[in-house]
Amino acid sequence: MKKLIKKYLKNPMLLIFIIILIFFTPMAIYSPGENKIKGVVTAIGIDKIDEEYEVSLLTFIPTANQTYKQQNAVVSGKGKSVTEAIYNAQLSMGRSVGLAHAKTTVVNEQLLNEDVAQIVDHISRISSLPENTVFICTNATAKELLESTTGLETELGLKLEQLIGFNSTNLYAIDTSLESFYKGYFGQTHSSIIGHLSLEEESKEDSKQNEGEDNSENNGESQATQNQKKLTNKGDAVILKRGELVAKLSSEQLNALNLLNSKSIKQIVNIEDVKLDSGIHDLSYRIRNKRVLKSTKFENGYPVFQAQVILGMELTEVKGMNENFKENTEISEMNKEIKEKLNLKLKKQFTDALKILIENKTDIINITEEFFKNDRKAFNKYIKNLNSIDEFISHVNFKVSIIINTD
Repeated sequence: MKKLIKKYLKNPMLLIFIIILIFFTPMAIYSPGENKIKGVVTAIGIDKIDEEYEVSLLTFIPTANQTYKQQNAVVSGKGKSVTEAIYNAQLSMGRSVGLAHAKTTVVNEQLLNEDVAQIVDHISRISSLPENTVFICTNATAKELLESTTGLETELGLKLEQLIGFNSTNLYAIDTSLESFYKGYFGQTHSSIIGHLSLEEESKEDSKQNEGEDNSENNGESQATQNQKKLTNKGDAVILKRGELVAKLSSEQLNALNLLNSKSIKQIVNIEDVKLDSGIHDLSYRIRNKRVLKSTKFENGYPVFQAQVILGMELTEVKGMNENFKENTEISEMNKEIKEKLNLKLKKQFTDALKILIENKTDIINITEEFFKNDRKAFNKYIKNLNSIDEFISHVNFKVSIIINTD
């Protein structure tokens, strides 16, 4: 045995390994778990009420035998600065936090009355907030929105970034990450667009009626105490100019602007009072596929943007008809009147949405950048006569034609 021990001791690497085990094994066994000293933050919310900031953290604290509801909690802290608010939030949680895993950043609309880029940039630098985090705003407080998502995960297993991410994939194909926000913020027109989620009042009594439950007994609760807020995704967004909110866009307006985006499909277009042999009907069509051909030029010294949008559309609903309308040749085949109504509806929506961009001097559809890339010399010559490059979009002559096809 002694010979064996001497043999092992002659091996320096083995000796070092034994020493490491002796010194560090007790520390590893008795040191607190990582979850005891650090909190994992999946979303951050920033509010400004009067002159005080409030930072709320949607946290994931791993513990044994837990449900979805137990996994997530919202802790918050207040302070005269964002840094102080984050520090106080850590005190409330009893753990240090880092934001490297945060997938969503939420701000309330009041915070967008000032340059929000300065606040978010500060957090990015001091807390390693990733630039690919989804950036959204809400009509309520960011804290309320984060609190509502704990129930969202419990009931649907749906995370906040997935809810707003559905927009960018299926509704209007707009990237609302921090990286995209900064790209617009530091772009030529300093214009950005971010997603918007709403919290709307909904009474428990109404919820029970929707679920078909009996509301005859409310145990003396008043209507005021029954009210709660419901998280709603309407597909809306807000336009920011130099980091401040200047306009809100509905999903319909966004869909209109995204006629120029070849990746944006599946939108529903409704037309009313269509005269057919069977009567007057309201019809709903879905954009099934799309081709967009764009070009820019300077004609007689003035900027002209031309686009031909070729839409493949399919009928999805006929109001008031229960039979299989696809088998009805009169309805399923798109006649001249239907095409004209669809064309007129889409052009009007696009014109109305474009007016919002021009009035606020915000080019979120990158028209200015396209002219700059395609003919830099003519572009630079033209903007010398303008007070600001922001005004360029209002001087562009838009010639957009829409061709509608059916399968």
